[in-house]
Amino acid sequence: MHANGNNRTLAAVLTGGLFTTLGVGLFAFTIPLLTLDERVSGAWLGTAFAGYYLAKLLVSPLSGLAADRYGPKPVLVLAMGAGCLIPLAYFLSPGLAALYLVQVAMGLVTGLVRPVGLAALGGSATGAALSRRFAVHAALFNAAAFAGPILGSLLYTTGVMGPVLVGLSVCLGLALAATLLLLPGEATTSRPPSPQAEPVRSKSRAGALLLAIGGRSLGIGLTTAFYPIVLAEILGRHGPVIAATFAAPGLATFLGLLLTGRFDNKSPNMDRVVLGMLVSAGGLYALGECRMLWQFAAFGVILGLGAALSIPASMFFASTLSRRQGAVFGAANLASGLGFLLGPLLGGFIVHSLHAPEAGLKAAAVIGALTCLPLLTHVFRDQFHWGAGMARTATGLAACLLGLLLAVTLSPNLRPDGGDEDFYRFTDVAMGTVVKLTIEAPSRKSAALAARLTMTAMRALQQDFDHRNPRGSIGRINRAAGQSWVKVTPRAFALLDRALQFSAATGGVFDPTVGALTTSPFYYAMDESVARAKSGLVDYRMVLLDRPGDRVRLKKPGMALDLGGIAKGSIVDEAVALLQKHGVPAGIVEAGGDFRCFGDRDWHVGIRHPRNDAVFQTIAVRGKGVCGSGDYRQFVTPDKQDGPIEHHHIIDPKTMDSAHESIGVTVIADTAELADALATTLFIMGPAKGAAFLESYSPDSACIWFLPDRTVAYTENFPH
Repeated sequence: MHANGNNRTLAAVLTGGLFTTLGVGLFAFTIPLLTLDERVSGAWLGTAFAGYYLAKLLVSPLSGLAADRYGPKPVLVLAMGAGCLIPLAYFLSPGLAALYLVQVAMGLVTGLVRPVGLAALGGSATGAALSRRFAVHAALFNAAAFAGPILGSLLYTTGVMGPVLVGLSVCLGLALAATLLLLPGEATTSRPPSPQAEPVRSKSRAGALLLAIGGRSLGIGLTTAFYPIVLAEILGRHGPVIAATFAAPGLATFLGLLLTGRFDNKSPNMDRVVLGMLVSAGGLYALGECRMLWQFAAFGVILGLGAALSIPASMFFASTLSRRQGAVFGAANLASGLGFLLGPLLGGFIVHSLHAPEAGLKAAAVIGALTCLPLLTHVFRDQFHWGAGMARTATGLAACLLGLLLAVTLSPNLRPDGGDEDFYRFTDVAMGTVVKLTIEAPSRKSAALAARLTMTAMRALQQDFDHRNPRGSIGRINRAAGQSWVKVTPRAFALLDRALQFSAATGGVFDPTVGALTTSPFYYAMDESVARAKSGLVDYRMVLLDRPGDRVRLKKPGMALDLGGIAKGSIVDEAVALLQKHGVPAGIVEAGGDFRCFGDRDWHVGIRHPRNDAVFQTIAVRGKGVCGSGDYRQFVTPDKQDGPIEHHHIIDPKTMDSAHESIGVTVIADTAELADALATTLFIMGPAKGAAFLESYSPDSACIWFLPDRTVAYTENFPH
């Protein structure tokens, strides 16, 4: 094919791949958000993504073979045309079933488009020119993967999937138009003869390269699923800070690929693939050890630069394995798909077993490094000209060291710090955070049964209490605001009744109707006039209760309930009650740093300073709930480093602005629900008013305040 045809092929593959990735990215990003809003089971979310990856996995090798036989254009047109039309099925039958169908269909589309596009590139050039094309393709792919979630969040602002599906259909339509207009009909996936010497093809080299690609994808899949949880749990921050930190590796990859594609004027060597993958593995392992924001950012950049180094080179060497580029890239995407499928599964297993998602990052890094070793053997032999025995000995020693590191990383620690043999730990994700159960039981089997039932109950309560679930009790109340009575579950009614009684006791300092503001995304970053305009909708006395019928009504349209200041504590209490009902004599239930312990033993708890990661104080508690509240959990980044946080998520209902009497509090009370509600209230009140309120309302409770001037205040009964 002539040069102009090759350039049109490049333009078609880049444009079509860009819009396909953008569309699939914006849709995939909104599926977890929908799961939160609808409060469907985590199993639905898991099977939806598993269906996506499985469809992609199965179709990738078949798509490559079809492209080799019929040419890339018919396959791409078929995939993009179907991808453009299938999302519209949602409007014929709106619901989760239709969204599941679309999710699986997008797996088929990406399983067709990506390997066939790469195969078309592989058939369009050789040598350094091909390496540059792969670099530019990967750079645009990463750019689209970065922009897709941003676009998806904008389209999903109202919580309605219609605009998202229209956006997906439009993106696939643009990809289809670019393919029809730009891709020559004579485009082929057959690799042209190269005037330059190419590496000797061998089955062992091919297997080693595919294994390394699978190992890299395993790390990416696990990181995508669990890295945000690690960031939220360690940094205690959400929103823009977490998003920017999470995006750092992808941004580094994008910039590195742009540089690679612009300045790389020669064919890469195999050592670049190995070096890039090992650098990425090292960066990923370091992320599992990080504790500070700058560390996450720095090692995230290292991870991304390693990927930028290895991706174009690995694509180039894959293209040299056979002249039939469809078969080659079908196999490469099959290996990649297996990695993406196994990565989240490995992460889930490690979270359950080791109770720490950061251990999953480290394990994925070591496994990724191990999968590079067969390829390293070829580098030693073919580029460094080592003998076969010496190369195998070197990689064998590296394998032993990495295996030992993996064994240490995966070593289980099932006992609490006291070393009691009858305690077992279980970790899962619920309520948007990591939930940890430490249970005393005669055997791990009985402890596991109690833990499983407790986690299931916690998720069910979360679904009912969360305002983001339109089918839950609170969500239904909010949707009917100013219109009608809503019958709710007895537990939701009882919790709301207690919340309103507490609101009255605090004089409205604690007010669940502040949801008129806080149910909006990033409400703490809104213009002050928007918040003040909603002040007429915030008054707990405008919540009407029909006690005999378990019915609730909000007086005015636009009102909304947000039980975020009390619901987590209530769910923790319910979890404790359920464990005790199943015969657990002692234990602790922790959710995102808030917990309740029970049983005849002391638990030692570290209180974190709100402005750093250091443990400010360690206290001993027995049979108590301990909850904290701070301005560092969701906020707009201050202008100056270590400066005051002006806008954060804890709203004073009287001013409709962020409260500034405190920067953090920790409360000890008889129950987690009481501690949770008091934490929000005492944060807003500050130590002067808060101590007086606590003395009259709950004198047995205790509190520590961290103040804006970096001083600390205690109630007299707070343990020292």
